[in-house]
Parts: sequence; C-alpha cells; structure tokens
Amino acid sequence: MPFSHARPTRLRYLLDAHYSPALAADLIAAGFDTLAAVAHPTLHDAADSEVLAFAAAEDRVAVTEDVTTFGLAIALVPNHVGVVYCHQRRFPRRPSGLNRIKVALELLGKNPPAGLGRDPVVWWLD
Repeated sequence: MPFSHARPTRLRYLLDAHYSPALAADLIAAGFDTLAAVAHPTLHDAADSEVLAFAAAEDRVAVTEDVTTFGLAIALVPNHVGVVYCHQRRFPRRPSGLNRIKVALELLGKNPPAGLGRDPVVWWLD
C-alpha cells in the first residue's frame, strides 16, 4: 500500500485500555481527535492486536504502556500508522502522571517524528 508523504496536521490517537476517557476528553479539548479504548463498545476488552487493527483502520496512533504484548500486536498488524509507548514509571496513572502524558501527547501531536501518523513508526514518549 503506498503511503502519503503529506504530514498530518494533527495526530489522531487511540488510547489503550490503561487510559481513561477523561484523558481522551482532555486531548479532545486540546484539539486532538482521540478515542479511549475503554469507552468504545468493541474495544474495551479487546486483544491488543484488535486494538491496533482498529487504530490502523482509522489512521490512529495507538498509545500504550504494554511493550511486550503490543510488540506481538505490531507483528500481527504491520500496516499500523504508529504506536506510542508510555513508560509507566515516567507517566503513572495518577493525576500528575496523566497530566504529564496529556502534555507530552499534545507536544508530540504538534511536532511528530517523520512518518508517525501515516507509517508504522514506533515511538517512546518523552
């Protein structure tokens, strides 16, 4: 499948099951098209490969902390448009950590590395 060389204006995110709809709402308020898997009727209990396949079908970058299991999902769904890993120690799922991940995803979305959002790029969030 040919890839577009146009850079997306904003990344579209799909937050894995670890992240709440509140984080998605905060990113939406900041101007990012974002879905939380836990709030989606078919994704809340889905396997990582199903989550990534859904993200790929919608041109969404998957955001997760599941390095091991998403590694397998990446092998099963090689046509994704990006996976962003968030280390749990750096971005704990407490209010302060969730605020840090929100800010980091906003910055990433405004200035993504080459290919993220259109090519199968894997990125670690700073």
